Amino acid sequence: MSKKVFVICCLLLACFVHQAIAQSAGQRPMYTSTWGHLYREERNSKDLLGIFPTEAPVYLLDSTNMQYKVQVSNGDIGFIDRQPLKSAMNGKRSAGEPKQYFYCGTTDAQCPHFYVQVSQLRVRKAPNTTSTAVRRARLNEMVCVDYVPLYADGWVYIGDHFHKRPEYIQMKYLGAQLTYEKVLKDYLDVKGKDQEKELAAVGRLREIGWTKYSKLKEALTYWKETYAKAGVVDPKVDIDFELVLADKFHNELQSEVYAKKLKALNTHFEWKGVSLFDGKITDAQMKQLALQRVSEVPDMPECGWEPQYYYKTPNMIVAFEKNNKGRVVGSLYQLFFSAGETIVMGSERMDANYAEKDFVDHFGDLLSANWITDPHVYYIQNGDAGLFIFRFVDGKLASYECMYYC
Repeated sequence: MSKKVFVICCLLLACFVHQAIAQSAGQRPMYTSTWGHLYREERNSKDLLGIFPTEAPVYLLDSTNMQYKVQVSNGDIGFIDRQPLKSAMNGKRSAGEPKQYFYCGTTDAQCPHFYVQVSQLRVRKAPNTTSTAVRRARLNEMVCVDYVPLYADGWVYIGDHFHKRPEYIQMKYLGAQLTYEKVLKDYLDVKGKDQEKELAAVGRLREIGWTKYSKLKEALTYWKETYAKAGVVDPKVDIDFELVLADKFHNELQSEVYAKKLKALNTHFEWKGVSLFDGKITDAQMKQLALQRVSEVPDMPECGWEPQYYYKTPNMIVAFEKNNKGRVVGSLYQLFFSAGETIVMGSERMDANYAEKDFVDHFGDLLSANWITDPHVYYIQNGDAGLFIFRFVDGKLASYECMYYC
């Protein structure tokens, strides 16, 4: 083949094959004023690339009297009908916006969204299967969408708004929210008929069971039975310990009983002979323990809790704020167990050698967890505003953290 023929073939191929190109990080889009279709070619309304909702972000590339040439969030490039483009979003929708693509919830108070329908879905850094996987999406994870491709194997952008942390998944893995009953039916339909499908289905059943504690023991029992029958061992799953957790989580305490039991534990921290009580930690104690004062802690989330200053060591962060009585007091924000630090909860003294199984045995009815997304991480509700978070590594207590809701 001559070079000339080869070049012509390449040009023809480029005309028919669409290539998705990721947006530049931080680039500011314009926003559509009505929903519509993205057309592959100018003035060809029959060749559709995708569909977008009102206030979809678009990157203007060119314009004609009738159309704009734009790039949408997943990198698709095509043409949209000319319309007013806005520089900001106002949370508006336009008449006739199709709910099968842009469902916004029963009260229309959420973003247009779908749900992940497969387990452990790889989320990619770019819209292709060869790009880096940045994380795995969980089953039933809700994802906001601002553009739906209408061709086979199209990608959807689900990262941050200005593409500083891009994330993409394929549209074919999204759909309606799955119920436990639906996943259970799918499992029972293939049970005893197709071992490969049965193993895949019971994996999904275990995953969704961890979001519905009342069904967790049933789901885990099916999982254990199926894997034993197949003679397969999953080294990442300690099913017997998960069943212990399912027993602990099955009967949730009423909120008043929960709060009373938590208060009775008189939780506090001990280090170098000093007792630190949350909300009562003082400057004098920090100086006694030789903690270093710092003005801020990098990457601390802004969730309405805005401490005035911090004290820290390599293993500990104490955050100080002013309470409603005008006093400046501290809360232990983060602690890594390695230098004799101890958390005291009731009769339990927990340090770096404290066993995970003992923790579950003593505090199981106060705990919540999701071993699909965060195995060996446990949460204790802290009133209406926050959580205490305990992480275990290799069966031993590794860290503590408090978090306040945004």
